[in-house]
Amino acid sequence: MRNYMANSIWKNYPKLGEKLDLTTDFIHQEVKIQNLDISKMIVDLTSGGKMLRPAFFLLFSDFGTTKRTTKELIPLAASIEILHVATLIHDDVIDDSPLRRNRPTIHTKYGRRNAIYAGDYLFTLYFELISKNLRHNTDILLNALSMKKILVGELDQMLINFNVDANTDMYFKEISGKTAELFSLSAKMGAIVSDSSQEIVERCQNIGHDIGMAFQIIDDILDFSATSQTGKPVHEDLKNGVYSLPYILGLEAKNQRLIEVLSKDKLNDKDDRIATQIVLDDGYLDQAKQVAREFTDRAVAEIEKLPKCHNQTILKNVVKKLNNRIK
Repeated sequence: MRNYMANSIWKNYPKLGEKLDLTTDFIHQEVKIQNLDISKMIVDLTSGGKMLRPAFFLLFSDFGTTKRTTKELIPLAASIEILHVATLIHDDVIDDSPLRRNRPTIHTKYGRRNAIYAGDYLFTLYFELISKNLRHNTDILLNALSMKKILVGELDQMLINFNVDANTDMYFKEISGKTAELFSLSAKMGAIVSDSSQEIVERCQNIGHDIGMAFQIIDDILDFSATSQTGKPVHEDLKNGVYSLPYILGLEAKNQRLIEVLSKDKLNDKDDRIATQIVLDDGYLDQAKQVAREFTDRAVAEIEKLPKCHNQTILKNVVKKLNNRIK
């Protein structure tokens, strides 16, 4: 088997890593598009990433009374990653992003129409997999409702774009749908397929949500860092009018210098540097880091309340490691 695990986050968990490799293999077998160029790009997008969402699904599947086999779990783990990649492809089209994971995006190479069709194809593949592999119609409905929340989160982002009146409530609502919902779904479905109690299912759902919130905020913070860390151009979000948490904290504080810069119709490189320096000098980046830590700490505290098992320890370690990216 080829080694897909480019990310070192799983190096200490070989059994989980093997399951993620099997998940990747499964995805590659399921992706069947006659346009071989686009098929290859989808395969590339599902190779070498962190695979966090399917990993969390697999980890949370250990807390119920029923132990599902790897063969039973892999298609569902794959469906979660397929849904994630579909949203990435559409995000890149909407944001006109040139890079994804340090590679040209599909729309950059093959046009917006082909990229949208590729994302749509993955959405249908996702629903095909959950329909075949979930046991109850109510579980399929949960997935559909989660997908709805994800798309509503994308629409909520439009209320923040180029909006100097944006505040943290608007931002948290947006990322709760756009990012945290898929983490929440991964954790919740892991608990459900293992026949966990309703209490544990709800706890896992909340843990996944807090992990997702922290993850998005940390990604916001890393947008201040080198391209190699995020796989996309530095400050791309700001130039597209997408205000991440460090900027929104400044806007909410009515920082007039920041408002003046961001009120311009189009930011040039000098404006970008000034806005970034304001965020750094006035402590908004540090405030954003603290918010990420609070979500992380709450997730870890709730993980402590789950049934004691090896996966509980892995979860705590992984969540802490994700937070350490900003230290």
